[in-house]
Amino acid sequence: LDDVGFLSNIQSALSNEFAFVKPQFTYATGWSNGGFLVMHASELFRGIAPISGFIAGIESELKRGDIHGGKPLFIHQGMDDPYVRSTGCCHDLNLPKCCCNIAADTCTDVMDVARDWAVEVNGCKNDETLLAETSYANKDDSIRCLTSSNCISNTTICTYDHSGHFNQQSFDKAFPMANEVMNFFARDACEVNDGWWNGIDKTCSCNTERSGPLCLDKVVAEYKGSRTSATSISRLFVAIVSFITLVLAAYAMVKKLRRHGKIGRGGKYAKVEYIDIEIN
Repeated sequence: LDDVGFLSNIQSALSNEFAFVKPQFTYATGWSNGGFLVMHASELFRGIAPISGFIAGIESELKRGDIHGGKPLFIHQGMDDPYVRSTGCCHDLNLPKCCCNIAADTCTDVMDVARDWAVEVNGCKNDETLLAETSYANKDDSIRCLTSSNCISNTTICTYDHSGHFNQQSFDKAFPMANEVMNFFARDACEVNDGWWNGIDKTCSCNTERSGPLCLDKVVAEYKGSRTSATSISRLFVAIVSFITLVLAAYAMVKKLRRHGKIGRGGKYAKVEYIDIEIN
């Protein structure tokens, strides 16, 4: 199975059918195996948010963010995750093992993955300020998010001391930052055309040349001359939800076919065993 090609075909099908779906403004978030996948397929998306699944190493076409404008990364990892270890998954006998025979030749800590992405993809300075700003902290839930400013694009990592793999009882109940992921994408889209993102009420204000919930539309002549502010659900988010829904539906079908022996494993992810976790 060509995982990246599969996602690319869905992206193309949606953009061909719906005029408001633009591949250059699609974002992706994935959990567990999906986290591995959205990082592997990151060239398809404007920004990504992997959750409990990350890979080290950066594709050469993603580097030199000063040329292509960077790629926002919002990564989430449970520090006590027994399935995908925060220290990475590798063959090192001295390190804890990950679930399902997930193992690479070398281990890379999730913090190092975030730092490498910040520097090599998003043009952050590799100094003491790198991922040194606390953008969110919740002591009760042991959550801490670190970010860097003055970069081409945003790189933020959130760590969770007591959340495991976000599968107790189910992902939708265990993962507390779903709204923040959507806001992260929305802010990035808002700022593409010099919109101003209001972090308090989560709205995007446009300049006189742009309109729409995230300032992605050009203002028609009769409406020029005033700033606009969005409070409604963005068409971009409709695209995101449509994309994710189709991916999940198709992915569930593929897993079902695999269980029944209809198709085999293959593609670049042949060495990664799929983690079957019951979602209530």
